Amino acid sequence: MLFKKIEATLTVEGMHCQKCVARITEALKGIEGVKKVNIDLNTKKVNVICKNEIAKETLSAVIEKLGFKVI
Repeated sequence: MLFKKIEATLTVEGMHCQKCVARITEALKGIEGVKKVNIDLNTKKVNVICKNEIAKETLSAVIEKLGFKVI
């Protein structure tokens, strides 16, 4: 089944290691509609690919609940 690819990119402060990346990835994949999460630890960019539109505020809230800051 094909789906429309919707992307969101967020900048996240406070990520320091692969454990941080894993925590954020797992939390975001828990949101219904999230298909893929790519995180670049060097640039602090989190790219989320969804099958339906998800508000950036929703994504940000999940990340911030883990103790990170979305800028």
